[in-house]
This record gives sequence, C-alpha cells and structure tokens, in this order.
Amino acid sequence: MINAKHMQGVAAGRASTYAVLAALFAAPPSKEMSAMVCIGDFSPAGNEAVRAAALTLVACFRRVALDELPQNDLVAEHTRLFSLPSGVIPHESFYVDENRRIGGHVTVEVQRCYDDAAATLTSACRELPDHIGVELEFMQFLCDIEQQFWAEPNAQGLQRCVEFQNGFLTEHLLRWHRALCEKILDETSLDIYRALATLTTEFLEAERAFVPELAQGIQAEWRTPCAAES
Repeated sequence: MINAKHMQGVAAGRASTYAVLAALFAAPPSKEMSAMVCIGDFSPAGNEAVRAAALTLVACFRRVALDELPQNDLVAEHTRLFSLPSGVIPHESFYVDENRRIGGHVTVEVQRCYDDAAATLTSACRELPDHIGVELEFMQFLCDIEQQFWAEPNAQGLQRCVEFQNGFLTEHLLRWHRALCEKILDETSLDIYRALATLTTEFLEAERAFVPELAQGIQAEWRTPCAAES
C-alpha cells in the first residue's frame, strides 16, 4: 500500500530538485541560491549516482563561497554557455528539430503542454518555452501539484498529474537532456557547470525509471470505477 504522507515528501523533494536545476540554468547562481546549496539544504533523493552528483555540486558551491572563483567568472561562463549563439544552445528544438529551428513546431508543442496543464511559470528565465530552464520549471510545477494531491489525497488528480509528468519527460526532456549536458561537459572548464550537467543527467535518468513506476503504482492502488468494472 502506498504511504501518501511519504509520497508527499518525495514529491516535495523532486520539486525542490527541479527548482534548483531550473534556476541554475536560467541565470548565474544568486547569493541566496549559493547559500542554500552551501549549507546543505539541497540533497535530492535518488540513487547513488544522483546523491554523488549532488554532493559534487555542493562542494563546487562551497569552493566558490571561499572565493576560490570570482562571481564574475560564473556570470561570464553562464552567459557564454547559455546566452551566446556560440554556446550550447539550451533549447529542445536545437536538438530535436531536424532543421534545428528554434521557435518552430517543437517549441509550439512544448507550449501546448504548458497550456494543457494550465501551468503558471514564474521563472526569471525569460526564454522560449523549450529552454531547459523553463522545461525543468514545468516539471517542478507538476511535482508541486502532485504534492497537493497526495495531501488530500486525490486519486484521480494524482493519476492525471503523474501521467502528465511521464508524458512530458518521455516526449520532451528525456529526448534531449543528455545531448545538452554532454555538450556542456565538452564546452566548459568550470567545475560548477560540469557538476550541474552531471547532476541534471543523473537526476533525469533516475526520473526515467521512477515516474513510470509511480504511475503504475498509483493506477494499481486506486483503480478508477470504469477500470474496475472492465
């Protein structure tokens, strides 16, 4: 039997991880973000690879806090990687569209997902819908909704919410995150962005396994009347 209170905490932890990753892709780390990570208030649940990657990212932030790396260097590298045309191009359409046309049908499809979920995204990342920071924030939004449904609990809402998560991961994020992160690893020499790329890869690969299993577990736990009758 699924423990709703435990799963509420799992959803909250996943939302927090998505939020941190989205923020770090959207902009150079703020003082508040750096402080939060440095004090250990960031420990994503997951497998051993996820935990190891998270510890590496925390260590990188702590080195920055000790002034081993000037903040200006972080800002410059973030701009070079994620804002300049010569950077890694953090848009799904660049990796999925056969013509690499940013703002084309792939971008429209991503926006349709947000509209279908009635998502309210408030990220500081003022980018097209298929920017990695925006897509990660959308997953944070869905995990926050899931957390609320576990608290009620709301079986129908949970099923629909987790199906949304699984669909968006399968049809969008999981199709291109690895290529993006490998490009970051090739392009940057700064440990903090190498650690970000590694954690993003490991976390999303863990989600690849976790979310479908969660969807199956919820369906088995709370079958809809129609399903039971059939």
